This record gives sequence, structure tokens and C-alpha cells, in this order.
Amino acid sequence: MSSNATVVTLKHAIPCKVCSAEATLCGVVDFNKSCEERRGKLLALSGVPIYYHRCGSCGLVFTSSFDHWSRSDFSAHIYNDAYVEIDPDYVDVRPSGTAPAIVDFVRNASGLKLLDYGGGNGKLAMLLREAGIDARSWDPMDAHGESAPPRAAFDLVTAFEVFEHTPEPLATAEQALGALKEGGVLVFSTLTIDEPPSRTLDHWYIAPRNGHITIHTARSLDALFGSLGYQLRHFNAGLHMAFRELPAWLPG
Repeated sequence: MSSNATVVTLKHAIPCKVCSAEATLCGVVDFNKSCEERRGKLLALSGVPIYYHRCGSCGLVFTSSFDHWSRSDFSAHIYNDAYVEIDPDYVDVRPSGTAPAIVDFVRNASGLKLLDYGGGNGKLAMLLREAGIDARSWDPMDAHGESAPPRAAFDLVTAFEVFEHTPEPLATAEQALGALKEGGVLVFSTLTIDEPPSRTLDHWYIAPRNGHITIHTARSLDALFGSLGYQLRHFNAGLHMAFRELPAWLPG
């Protein structure tokens, strides 16, 4: 890793990024640890240690190593041409598998406007448009796009595999929720790990090379969205919905 990006070694205990309770060091991994290790793909060690903290209250696992990185740092070292090697599903498999579920989810809605927040290459929004949904994509890492999504413009915001990538969970949640119209809902995926990871942090989802730098529990998500006035429905460990009130078009 060679740039002006700075990896910071932090104190043993720091405030949690979600609930501000004490978070203590829980382990260290090499920067090149990726999600593809679960499929047997091992990258060469980078020699750059990434330390993670765990909150004693809400259970959030996070690293502060990337807190001062710029968008260009992330583009150079994480979301670069080699990213597809450690997340091959993001190009087509994930959006193609997700689109039919979203179409079914909004089947009772009329004139719904949808924003795919953190939409990457825009494939999901394109597939939804082909299915007749007024959908657009916005990604905070898109250097050529708008600086922020339109506020209060959408009935549904989706955010698939986004919240584990942000070093600023509160700011990201505020931005995604800020795009909702009154009564809108946010549907998002991020894998919650409710059992404390071992000191070796051997769970496949804790993967800095993938940009997985903020790993939630159900409690941390409840605390995060609750602080912004939203309730959460956890469909399972990976899929969640934030809302203030449930819209009439939502399937029963």
C-alpha cells in the first residue's frame, strides 16, 4: 500500500461509533484479508495491520484505520480494478439476484420512486427500470456523480452491502434516510454478527480488503437507527428495514 493514506494505530479503548460506549481492542488482521478467503482465495500478506475495536454495549466491531482516508485513497487501495477479484458477485450476480425480490416487494406500490444508495455500477437500478420501476442509483464513491443524493425525493431507498463499508455509520445512515420522502422506508443488507468474534477475527465478513470496516450486530443497528427516530425490522441476519411508519403499499 503506497500513497498518502495513513493507517492509524489507536488506543486500547475508544468511544463506539454508534452508541459512544467504551469499545476495546478485539483483534488485528492483515489489510489483505478478504471475503474470498471463505472460498479458498488467499491474497499475499500486505504487512499492514488493521486493528478492530468492539463495543461492550451494542457489540459494534469497527476499525478506525481508515477514518482519515479520502475518496481517492479508497479508490486506489480498495475499490480499484482488482476489487472484482475479492467481490466477484457485485458486478452481476448480486444485482441480478436482488432485482426480482425488490420487484415483488413493491408490487402493490403505484408511482413509486426508488434510490439504490451505494449502487456501485448501477446494475440493480438498471434492472429495476427494465421492470418498470422509477429507479436511479447513487454511490458515494462515484467521483463523477452528484455530491449527494436528492433529499426527501424517494419512497424507497435500498442499500445493499453498504453499511459495513462506511467509517462513519451515523453520517451514512443520515444521508441514506435523508433521501426518503415522508413515510418512506429504507431496505438494506449488511450481515450482523451478534456473537463476539474471537481475538483472531477469523470471521469471513471482517475483511478490510473488501472495505468491511464497520461490522454490526442487531443491537448496534437498532441503536443507530433508533437515534435517528427510526424503527428496524430484521428480516434475517443480513436483511433489514428502517421505517417511521409502514406504508400502505408494503406487502403484508
